[in-house]
Amino acid sequence: MFFYTIIAKKVLIVARVKNIKFNKKGLHFLIVYIEDCILENFIVTFLVIKCVCASFKLRTKKTRLFLACLIGSLLATFYPLLNINGFILVAFKLCVGVIITIVAFDSKNFVAKYFAFIFFTALYGGMNILIYYLAYGTLNITDNFPTFVLLGILLLTYYLILLVLSFAKKKLAISNFVYYVKITNDNKEYSIRAFLDSGNSLLDQDSTPIYIINSKLFNRLYKDVTLADILTKNFKTLKNPHYVKSSFASGSGKILVFSVTKVQIMQNGQIINEANDARLGVSYSKFSKTFDCDMLLNICTFA
Repeated sequence: MFFYTIIAKKVLIVARVKNIKFNKKGLHFLIVYIEDCILENFIVTFLVIKCVCASFKLRTKKTRLFLACLIGSLLATFYPLLNINGFILVAFKLCVGVIITIVAFDSKNFVAKYFAFIFFTALYGGMNILIYYLAYGTLNITDNFPTFVLLGILLLTYYLILLVLSFAKKKLAISNFVYYVKITNDNKEYSIRAFLDSGNSLLDQDSTPIYIINSKLFNRLYKDVTLADILTKNFKTLKNPHYVKSSFASGSGKILVFSVTKVQIMQNGQIINEANDARLGVSYSKFSKTFDCDMLLNICTFA
């Protein structure tokens, strides 16, 4: 079923597979250049290990990285000679994952790193197949598939994974500082998401912390107050309206501050902080897009 031959000084592996080519006897064959196969699997193993490093913020020694990639590429290239399939093949690949994880990383959090390696390996395979299908409209990979196209797919997949990891890390970091807030104003309640901003230490004239809200939330609180009213300082419906000097990363100036009946900060369904006669300041900056919330809590709130 398997044999070696020399063609133009290149060793070829001929493996029996499905839907590739037919010989006179009707058998299916795939011709693979062994040096190309080793190189491609070396690159795949390298990129998967780098994804694991990015996930855990790890650095691995170049020697360990090289050995892990070499072992992975050689085993991936020559395992077809073992003529195994089914559960035995799955077990073999899982064991290869253990070997590569041991070689590439230290023993700390080994299980997490191992499953991350398996996950990214499967993800890599799935994304490569998807990109190949979108590009060629078929899942039948032929032996004349250009190597540079495959390498392009591998690199594109790697950068897509890095983008997803970066986005997920930012969302996770932000979520640790997101609270649910209930605002009570004129016997009406408003439930919103708020971000605890270390850059907001703004205090009112009586040293009361000021919570920054966006214009969207302000319009919910006071639908009858227009931008023209704010510019002309026509604040008939606002309680204790005044301006306070502010200084943020986006710039400095004065912001409109007013009072509401109550602000309750909640976590896991429990009220962890409550402020009566709370002060809100209106900001027209685009913090909502960055933190996916309508309010910036004051760092002095939990002081």
